[in-house]
Amino acid sequence: MIHQRRLETTIQREIEIRLGAERDLLLLRNSVGEARHVAESGRSYFVPYGLGVGSPDLVGILRLTSGVGRWFCLEIKTMGGRVEPEQTKCHNVWRTFGAYIEVVRSAKEAYEALERARVES
Repeated sequence: MIHQRRLETTIQREIEIRLGAERDLLLLRNSVGEARHVAESGRSYFVPYGLGVGSPDLVGILRLTSGVGRWFCLEIKTMGGRVEPEQTKCHNVWRTFGAYIEVVRSAKEAYEALERARVES
């Protein structure tokens, strides 16, 4: 599992480098989880961060030729990685609101997804 995470992280970094220079795309990493905080009283509590369970790894705004922006999101998987049920559910909900979401396994696939999003928008 750790090895797979390392590979996903490597793929994500390659995608960020490849798509980071695109002038019509603002792309951001979406880390999801909980942070543990301890108050001065000693009481600890958890604070969620990110866009929620199942949300894509990279989220962004693609500027369309009309000047309007559209959510452009990438779920990153290794070659053997599978989309989890909570990811499928989240992606489907986001798509109903107009988000463009694709599962990709390389920087090349991410760039191809971006090209499709430009045409389909």
